[in-house]
Amino acid sequence: MCVFEPWDPYVANTSAPVERIGSTVSTGHNPIIELAKETGTPLHLWKENTLLVDSEGNLVPATEANNILKRTWEILDQAGEYSTSCGDQIDPSASLYSFFESWCDRAVQCGDMHNREKELVLAMSQMWGAYVGDRVERQSLKFFYLEDYDCFIPTNYQKIISRISAVPVAQAHIQYNNTMVTVAAHKGGHRPVSVVTSNGDKQDFDDVVVTTPLGWLKQHKDSIHQLHPRIETAIDSISFGRLEKVLIEFPTAFWESHRTDTQSNRNDAVSFVHWLTPPHGTQTNSQKWRLECVSFHAFETAYRRNILLFYTYGDCSTHITSSIRELQGSTRDEWLRDFFEPYYSALPGYTKDYAPTHFLATEWCNDDLAGNGCYSNFQVGMTDAARDVEAIRYGMPEQHIYFAGEHTAPFDGLGTVAGAYTSGEKVARRIIESQQTANGSINSKPA
Repeated sequence: MCVFEPWDPYVANTSAPVERIGSTVSTGHNPIIELAKETGTPLHLWKENTLLVDSEGNLVPATEANNILKRTWEILDQAGEYSTSCGDQIDPSASLYSFFESWCDRAVQCGDMHNREKELVLAMSQMWGAYVGDRVERQSLKFFYLEDYDCFIPTNYQKIISRISAVPVAQAHIQYNNTMVTVAAHKGGHRPVSVVTSNGDKQDFDDVVVTTPLGWLKQHKDSIHQLHPRIETAIDSISFGRLEKVLIEFPTAFWESHRTDTQSNRNDAVSFVHWLTPPHGTQTNSQKWRLECVSFHAFETAYRRNILLFYTYGDCSTHITSSIRELQGSTRDEWLRDFFEPYYSALPGYTKDYAPTHFLATEWCNDDLAGNGCYSNFQVGMTDAARDVEAIRYGMPEQHIYFAGEHTAPFDGLGTVAGAYTSGEKVARRIIESQQTANGSINSKPA
């Protein structure tokens, strides 16, 4: 087995701290969760404790804020059920936000919700952008059932990566600093698929699995020669999110200062902070993008950090990553401080004595190998999303070319690390079974 790895061995086998600290995995039957348990990697389930800053810059009372968050999740769950049971009847132009609007209108009419609660719930619905990498108005209601929710790894993936990589590192031929340029099936010869790489080599293989991100495929469809038209259509159709993360570390968790029993009761610690469409920070956020973060101070004691992890998405992510792209060191930190300070400084307990000590920010929108984004999502206007996924997942076995990654995962794993892992396992089994069939050993079990 040969693996083409674009990074050098150090980068490929380790990650920058911002990409390692605080990782999200989906729930349900999940091989990553199983690997986490096997390797002693901790898992964290967030409590529904939130700080909510409204559109006037005022802190919403804790009980009201948590009720708004709870109500928002209830509507999300009902939207998922509706999408699952009635997807064939839903107009492709319908968005998840339109479901929220209709739901809240009905609740107000029957007296189950007052206007202020409706306003806050509709504003809170924007938090879905941090899950899929784009605005809730762009999330398809018809294909909302393809999305998933998550739990959290409060440390990093290092032990899991070590477990997963043990066999390929020991047994595969890994070509570091070498990127696939083209893949093509050909007739004749001992091996039916050729790969040309960035160092100019042409190598032949029995089968090839393309594991590049969907965003990269969108930009390089011509790299797969004789790409099946249905797969090409699917690659164009499935949308690709723009999620980014910014970690800000402080000398103390000042946002807990208003909670007198935080140290004795971890269940009362703040998990989430939401700033609704802001009136403040307009010099650095003229588009008034809403912001949200999670608090690493909510973790168990061994993993607790004075860190707020901000999730940005859509145009906000593009603005941040394009602004810091050429910046380094203190200049980069100053830009991030200017952008985020109007928000964290509005939280209870903040003073200049608690100014941030460190900033870390992802730049997936700037990363060509990541496809200049994060992972697949399903936006308004899609008409055949499930079959689009199935088309890429099926690949081109007649040409011995397959695809794997989160965008080819089982429906309950799309957009997740677990889904990417599962897709790779499934493709590997298909290739083994195909080779066994070709060798006349169909009854033997795959290794």
